[in-house]
Amino acid sequence: MQDILRKLDRLEDRIVQLSQKIEYLRKENMMLIEENVKIKQEAEKIKSGKIAAEQSEVEREHEGKSSVLKQTEQMKKELDKYIVEVDRCIEMINNM
Repeated sequence: MQDILRKLDRLEDRIVQLSQKIEYLRKENMMLIEENVKIKQEAEKIKSGKIAAEQSEVEREHEGKSSVLKQTEQMKKELDKYIVEVDRCIEMINNM
């Protein structure tokens, strides 16, 4: 009979230990879930920031290309003027 009581006491102690461990693990799980949510939010902010930065970079590159195109067009116009002027000079020389 004593042996059965000791076994029951040990079983009860083990149940208490397991119950405490379950409670500890539940709390730890809740903390980890909250931490995971925070990390996901931070990752989303970082991702949004990177996307915004990439968009800004693309816009800057586009603006840079537009500027280069404008400069190229301006140079073409100037070259066309010089060509016309050189053609006139050649015509004047030929008419002499």
